[in-house]
This record gives sequence, C-alpha cells and structure tokens, in this order.
Amino acid sequence: MANKHLSIGKIDLVDLARRYGTPLYVYDGDKIERNYKEIYNSFSYEHKQIHYAVMANNREGILKLLLKAGSYLQVNSLKEYLLARKIGFPNKRISVTTTNISKEDMKRFVKNKVLLNLDSIEEIKKYGEIIEDFRKKGKEVNNKIGIRVFVHVKATGKYVTNEPYAPKARVGIKRQKFDLAKKLARKYKLKIIGVHGYLASNIVELGPHIKLAKYLIRCAREFPDLEYINFGAGFGLPPKLEDKKFNWKAYGKEISSLMRNFSKENGKKVNLRIEPGRSLVGDAGILLVKVTNVKDMDYWKEIGVDAGFGVFARPYIYGWKKGGYHEIVVANKLNKKPTELYTICANSVLQGDYLAEDRKLPQIEEGDILAILNAGAYGSVMMSLFPGMRKPGEILIYKNKIKLIERKIIN
Repeated sequence: MANKHLSIGKIDLVDLARRYGTPLYVYDGDKIERNYKEIYNSFSYEHKQIHYAVMANNREGILKLLLKAGSYLQVNSLKEYLLARKIGFPNKRISVTTTNISKEDMKRFVKNKVLLNLDSIEEIKKYGEIIEDFRKKGKEVNNKIGIRVFVHVKATGKYVTNEPYAPKARVGIKRQKFDLAKKLARKYKLKIIGVHGYLASNIVELGPHIKLAKYLIRCAREFPDLEYINFGAGFGLPPKLEDKKFNWKAYGKEISSLMRNFSKENGKKVNLRIEPGRSLVGDAGILLVKVTNVKDMDYWKEIGVDAGFGVFARPYIYGWKKGGYHEIVVANKLNKKPTELYTICANSVLQGDYLAEDRKLPQIEEGDILAILNAGAYGSVMMSLFPGMRKPGEILIYKNKIKLIERKIIN
C-alpha cells in the first residue's frame, strides 16, 4: 500500500514540502474562516465585534482574509496598528490595547485619532496632556478612551492575570483607582467609553472566563458614558486533538445574556468585544520539518529535524510536555501504525532544544516529513532564527489555491 500523505483540501503537504523546502509553515485559510464564523455565530447578542489579536499571527494573507470575513483587529503596538491600516482596516475596526506606551508612540496614535484602551493612571495623564497640547494648536482630537482593568484573584477566583508571574501582575488599572481615572478624564475633557479585561492565556475551562465577564460588568457600571465592554482574550486551544475544546456556544450564550441585561439596565446598546487569537488561527497552522538524522542513544531514540527554538519557540518556552505540547504526525506515512518511541530534537547545539519527547510514531527514516500541528499561532511571529536557523517559507492555502506569503531563504 502506498504511503498516505497529509493534506489540506486537495493540496498534498508532502509534495508542498518537497517543492518549497523545509521548514515550512502552512496555514489553512478555510479553517481560519470556519473558526471565525463559529466564534461569531456563538453570540446571539447583535452588537458584537470579534477583534482578532494580531500578535498571534500577523501575516498579511491571514489579515486580508479576516478583513474580508468582517473581523475587527486587536493590536498591541504602533507597528501592528500601521500594518492593520496598510491591510485596509479602518480605525473603527481596530482596537488598541497596549502597556508602557512611549510618549512618542502615543502622539502618533493621537495624530491618527485612534481609540486607545489605556493601561494605567499615568497613561491617562500622559494622554490628557498630549490631547491638551493638540487642542491648543487647533488640531482635531479623539476625546474618547477605554481603560484596561487590572484583573486579580479576588475578582476571578483561581486565575490571576499573566500567570505564572503573579503576585506581580502588572497590567491594567485597579478598581480602587477608578475614581482617580474619572477625575483625570474630567480634567482633560475625556470620556471613558470602554472597559477591557484580560485574564490569562490558553484557558479552556469556561468558568474563569464567565467570572471575568461578571467582574468586568461590575466595573463597567461605574462609567456612565460606556459604549463597549471588551472581554479580552485567553480562550484556550487544547494541546491534544482528543482533549476538550473551548465551548464557544456555551460561552456565547452566557455572555449574550449578560450583555442584554446590562444594555437594558443602561437603556442603550453596549458593544460586546472579544479578542480570540490562538483560538482562531492556532489549529489552522502546520509546521512541516524534514528528518535530518535518526540517532540511537542506547535507551532512547532521537529524531533530528531542520527546525527548533529559532523557528518554533513554543515547545522550548512553555515546555514540550506542558503548555508547549504539540501533536506531531509523519506527514508521508499517515497510514503506517505507530510502533516506536522517539524524541524529536532540533539540528542545533542547544541541549534543551526539544520539540517533543517520547512520541509513538511509525518507524522514522531520514528524509521523512514531520508535521507539527496547531502551529498557526505564536509560531512564525516568534521566530528569532537563533542559532543560525534557516528562515522557513510560509504558505496560505485557501479554496485549494496556494499562496506563498513568505519565501524561504538561507541566511
């Protein structure tokens, strides 16, 4: 029996790897489109906006696809904002939430009349001073701002902002400083029209997200000019294919109910915003790598491949047995039974440059193509190419058509 190959639609990924070389990131545009529709349709509340978190994957082909689908964007820097505008997103479809923003960057945002979610009392003051200076010069300004809310264990239970870095969780304005925020807003003639919250990364459980939502609604009640609540990001993508997925339908039902009640209470329609990133594009990406060596280490077997930390950092940063776990299949031997345990390592001299450990796979030979799954987010965007790695190619497949969005080079 001929070996069965991994494919996306009608596109054979093994042929793709041999044609364009490895390492090679491949993105399934149809999957991204389906994910977006699933998330969007989970909310019955009409006044909703899906703000894709650009930091997950900023490739232009993906952003253009999302623009066409009707998505909004969440950006974290001036660089991401300028990219979004270049792609064609207008200001009204861009949410900007950043931290420790420089005065120079803030002036650029003010000049472009961007709506910012400000991260601290100090940033509100800085924004107000810049706005005041612009007004003195007769320039038109945007006097509306949002604020990012500090989320802490008392508000949400088990989870703390930016775990495992607690107790020094540092992002957002604490609730006890809201009065000071409102005082500064009055001083500089600003309107606080939105609250934004972010819990933690990759949470698959529904409970913490609902707790966050209820807390943000309590915070929102303190701002009479409110136009939106941004329930943030952190929606999980399970590491293993058989693991429980995030229940978008249940989440959408709960949040829609909360927002209807809140809007009725306020006598006006308040926009619902969320920021899926990895949960939208993560499972739509595959990293193809070639086996460069099969090594007998006496009591274990090592597979060497032509990628590692410098090309795909997640396993190294989050732990290849924990948060950085990624399913791996042999792309050119899908119909072969897994018979042996292998540990997959990079072709670098970094001792800890592992991609996976003790994975049961079909018998591996040099030249085989391995597919690292769920690599569509925080993959190519985190590349350092250290130490001396080859830059991967990147391909978007959409409606069975191949688009080369990043050419592979040797540097």
